[in-house]
Amino acid sequence: MTSIWLWVVALAVGTATASIAAAMGGQNVHMALTALVCLAFVALAIWERQRLVASGGSAPALASTTANSMALVWAWAALSMLLTYRFVLSWHEWWQYVLAAGAVAALCLFFASMMSKDATAGRQDDTLLNIARYLTIGQLAGMVIAMIGMIIDNKMPRDPSEPDWAANAIFFFGAAALAAISANALWGPAPRRA
Repeated sequence: MTSIWLWVVALAVGTATASIAAAMGGQNVHMALTALVCLAFVALAIWERQRLVASGGSAPALASTTANSMALVWAWAALSMLLTYRFVLSWHEWWQYVLAAGAVAALCLFFASMMSKDATAGRQDDTLLNIARYLTIGQLAGMVIAMIGMIIDNKMPRDPSEPDWAANAIFFFGAAALAAISANALWGPAPRRA
């Protein structure tokens, strides 16, 4: 239960930080604070996974907490763009990205809920865990490709005269956080086999 409150607080503080930083008007400040928020999300995800492994958490429990960590980043991206482009800056395409990130956050939470039910019931669906593994590999690859593409396309750092400069920082550092969380899920601490 503690981790739920940590995720809620992290989401609220992270969203407020990104939105307020955009309102302050400085792209460098916004990028730095967005990077720090994402670093905190990664630290929280790694800590939560290590805590579960140390307490003998099962594979479904680990998959659940990882999906919750991923949902945190996706939800933060959606809410940060929503607040930033609804109240601070102007960019016509913001709502499409908010809907997409929000939908992925909801899917992550749905998967986390399924895995949590399995963990609570003491069962393990290997097929579902394999699907989760392949989706995590896909997300890791996709986030690395997205980050490289943003750098090549000169979208990171983005020209501050472009209306989507704040969104690009959210995309870039959110992608970095998702890549790190995915890598930790794939190669980080794992449950002990009996």
